[in-house]
Amino acid sequence: MIFISLKYHTPQLLIKTLYIYILFFSTPVLAQYSFLGADAYGRANSLVAVPNYSSVYHNPSGIARLTHSFLAFNYFKTLPVEGLHTVGLHGVFKNDIVDLGFSADSFGDKYYRESRAGLVLAKKMDKVSIGLKGSYMGISIHDLSSRNTFLGEVGMMVTPSKFFSLGLHLVNFTAARLYGDVSLPVLLSFGGAINPSPKVSISSQIDYPFNTKPVVRFGMNYQIRPELGLATGVNPEMKTVNFGANVVIKKYGILYAVGTHPHVGLAHQFTLIYKLHE
Repeated sequence: MIFISLKYHTPQLLIKTLYIYILFFSTPVLAQYSFLGADAYGRANSLVAVPNYSSVYHNPSGIARLTHSFLAFNYFKTLPVEGLHTVGLHGVFKNDIVDLGFSADSFGDKYYRESRAGLVLAKKMDKVSIGLKGSYMGISIHDLSSRNTFLGEVGMMVTPSKFFSLGLHLVNFTAARLYGDVSLPVLLSFGGAINPSPKVSISSQIDYPFNTKPVVRFGMNYQIRPELGLATGVNPEMKTVNFGANVVIKKYGILYAVGTHPHVGLAHQFTLIYKLHE
């Protein structure tokens, strides 16, 4: 919850506070659980069962199924207010023993800011991969309060065949708290993906915040060429529609996605990729 003292009520702060409230407290998942990655956003964040460039956010076990190391920069603009956006950096480093990943991101301005930094360990064992992520996160409200906590995540991905995969992602198994005795929500996501052809991937995902009704997401990607893919997705609960385009040429990638939001209009997300090695 956001509390702002009356003596700090400037018009600019009031507008920003209102937008933050509309965006994050009208949705089933809190701001602290914002998931970055334009490749996933183009498919309505339905990639819990699909290894992708943003698996460090959507299912840490997915990095064990990737074929190369990379670095990525994210920019996510949701609110139509200057200064209120999310920027982040994440990466994956492949290893013969265990795959490593990291993420660091920040949302807000001098009045309200959320920051996270996390590390990922993942291992692939034949058709099953398991991933564990720990994040140090904090919230700061200008001249009022600052809170920090540790958030734990665990994920699993199973690929019985090249045509089908299943994924499971549990967020906040550590029962992290920011204010008093109130824990952050525990979020369980599970879903599946089918690949009817080498060019088509269809994904679905159910997000279940404990003590709240579940949210269903669907997404699809069509790979026009090895370097170019187009994506779309829907979230019926939020009444949102997403579209994305992914261009990856040799070591470089530019990913872009746009989505509708029922309260604040269009949201845009960019991800820049640099592959380190295969």
